[in-house]
Amino acid sequence: MGEHKQRLIQAKMKNDIHGVIEVLLSLRVNALQIAPELRKNLVYEIIRNDVFLLNSRAKNQFLLELMAIENPSLRHALLSLISIVASTLKGVEYLLCNDQMVIATLIQIMTQVAETEDGTVN
Repeated sequence: MGEHKQRLIQAKMKNDIHGVIEVLLSLRVNALQIAPELRKNLVYEIIRNDVFLLNSRAKNQFLLELMAIENPSLRHALLSLISIVASTLKGVEYLLCNDQMVIATLIQIMTQVAETEDGTVN
């Protein structure tokens, strides 16, 4: 999990959208390959390793910057992983650990997606 976190940080720092997507999809695939009753353990590992850097000095900044990138593939990968994290109480607490800005931004993105006819974000 630590390796995924480092690859995610490095890809974002380099503005390598493809690299960010690759890491997010890898984490999502790992989660979906695990039996649902054991998936919470993966979520707990994501939280313990602070993959979204919500417990760092940057607080929400890292995740909010990822969510602000208007790339349909990135948004799909990010929303998919966030939905897995939010499937547990600890995951929701993790997403809300600083304030409600992450949830407000998620709602805004989901609203944009729902408003488009073809499902892509403008």
